[in-house]
Amino acid sequence: MKLLLLWLTLVSVPIASYAQSVSLVDHQDQAVARNGQTELSSKTTAQLKLSPGADQVAKLIGVTELIERLQSLPERERGPGAGMTVEAMMIRQQITEAVLTASLEADGVIAEIDSETERLAEIRGLLEARRDRALQINTLASLVTSGASGIVGTALQLSDSTAKAGNWIGITGGSFSTLLSLIGIHQQGSGKYALRDSPNMLAPFFEREAEFHTKYPESLWQYLNSPVPTELEKGTRRNRLRGEWIKFGRIDEKAEVKSKDKDKIAFLTSTSSEGRKLTIDLLNDRAAMLAGVKVWAELMKRDMGKLMLALRAR
Repeated sequence: MKLLLLWLTLVSVPIASYAQSVSLVDHQDQAVARNGQTELSSKTTAQLKLSPGADQVAKLIGVTELIERLQSLPERERGPGAGMTVEAMMIRQQITEAVLTASLEADGVIAEIDSETERLAEIRGLLEARRDRALQINTLASLVTSGASGIVGTALQLSDSTAKAGNWIGITGGSFSTLLSLIGIHQQGSGKYALRDSPNMLAPFFEREAEFHTKYPESLWQYLNSPVPTELEKGTRRNRLRGEWIKFGRIDEKAEVKSKDKDKIAFLTSTSSEGRKLTIDLLNDRAAMLAGVKVWAELMKRDMGKLMLALRAR
């Protein structure tokens, strides 16, 4: 009996040790498996890397939540590719529609700016042609007058009896030439023409009355009233435009104080119904200011393009 008990003890100890080791290995394998699943899950939900501008645009057009939903899907399901699920396809379609809508709205603003700029260029060309023609006539009249008075005056001075009359003719001719020169200087910036059938895309920047299709979409207007993400210290894009206009003398820094500059802003933002007549200088300033606004609208489209490229890469 004692021998039987001794044999059972010797056999049961290795079996128990083996079972314990097997159980330990199973627990380790399960832990490794769980860690692997966690690591895989973290990879499939990795955040999409957007440029600062693209990230800002995503927030402005309201697709941030859609991007987060897309990123929460497993990588093999969110596409692009054959494994893309219906849910991922629908989310991508919603993002694309939002970007396309905002892009088309920006294109509409750019088209309105181009329309106004073209109208300004047309009027400026007309005024410049009138000015050049007037200057040519003035120059010819000055040459003829000075030449004729010089010849006649010199001829009369050959005789003592007519020398006094010759002097007066010379003085008169010289005075008339000087007058024509002064008129020519005035004609350099003269000439006015009323702007008709044109939007006034600068009006919203100065809280002035808008006309025709002078309306900025909400997303673009928020973009203009936001700073560049990497240049926060420079202020909003709208303030930067105003700073450039002041720097180059388009408007005065204290426009709300000086009535003269307030009157200039009225011309720069005038509507077709007002019929204000613009000079060549005003037309040039207005066109240059519109060009600055157009650049920022195109930069917004660039940031939307970067957003779509980042989504396509994922």
